[in-house]
Amino acid sequence: MQLGQFSASVSVDGVTLSEYAPEYSADGTEATRWIPSQNDKCFRVQWSNDNASKSLLISGRLNVDGIKCPGKRMAPKDPRRPTFSQASRDSVPTSAATRRPLMFSKQALTDDDEYLNASISPHLGTIRLQMIHVKKKGHTTLRTGATRKDYKKQILHEKSKKAVGHAVQFGAEFRSMLNTRSKSKTIKKLVTFIFKYRPIELLRADGVAPRPVEEERAPPTEVLDLTMDTEEDAAEAKIKELEAQLEELKKNQKRVKQEPSVKKEIKTESQPVFQPGEVIDLT
Repeated sequence: MQLGQFSASVSVDGVTLSEYAPEYSADGTEATRWIPSQNDKCFRVQWSNDNASKSLLISGRLNVDGIKCPGKRMAPKDPRRPTFSQASRDSVPTSAATRRPLMFSKQALTDDDEYLNASISPHLGTIRLQMIHVKKKGHTTLRTGATRKDYKKQILHEKSKKAVGHAVQFGAEFRSMLNTRSKSKTIKKLVTFIFKYRPIELLRADGVAPRPVEEERAPPTEVLDLTMDTEEDAAEAKIKELEAQLEELKKNQKRVKQEPSVKKEIKTESQPVFQPGEVIDLT
């Protein structure tokens, strides 16, 4: 996501997450995108400045679900790119030698009615990054054993309409090098990046993210209708029977044509010859 000389993104396992439905404020100082969250996956927020200057100190201040994370200053570090600076955050300090990673996880729900009317941050489901012009005031070291209570997971009542499927949780604590906290004074807020996250299934269901291209379907398996086959078999058998009868008739007709014709002799009985004047005895 880009706003003027500044850019920001969120990544999981080193891969930048896709961004959907871009929106910008009227004055061009705020940009909003939707990103797909992944359950039980740690994430990193990174930001950069393409027009950095040693005389202009910029700090990136991160909020996750309304929880403030320590800011991180940006300064040019590569002499080959004197006007480029960047920074990132993937964990928060919990003591002088421990940190907890940022991660997406399933929203914690409870049926305990004590949480029914509990206050819920309006920034739940949101990662907010502000680029701020600051003045350096030094730094302090976190005391050993000091913890941030507001790093605990936010629990919602199961009937809450604020649940968005996932929430930012803070993973298991791990050892790290000495943690310091920068102290600075805000001079001017420059731009704000807002990442609204949801499981990819919800983004697709809401029409925010496109549905995946359907894989080519395999040809459907032919289903045999046994009833139909029985009727067809009966019809076919009848046809074969009729064809056999027809063939037999043709053979008989051929045989009849080949036999010689027999003339029947008609015997004519000899008729008596009467002489003139002969008397016939009828007794």
